[in-house]
Amino acid sequence: MILNTFFVCPECGNAEKFKVFTSNFQIVRQSAEGVRIYESGVMPNLRENDNYIECQLCSKRSEYYLAADIGKNYIGDRKTFQILAEKRM
Repeated sequence: MILNTFFVCPECGNAEKFKVFTSNFQIVRQSAEGVRIYESGVMPNLRENDNYIECQLCSKRSEYYLAADIGKNYIGDRKTFQILAEKRM
């Protein structure tokens, strides 16, 4: 489920370190470029109906799909800026 998902915290804008709670629990680190740097082993989540992320910088919980949508927009905007920068050169 989270393999290709990029997250951005809606509270503080962090795009690097998260705890992900779905039917499993996993710690994720990603680069600002949208590349997954680290994923912990998947551990069972005792509360299987959880579906949120926890930002490791501000410690706020956010809805999984909200953080994923913001992440998708972040990646899209980043690609757009890269294309514009290449055209300027």
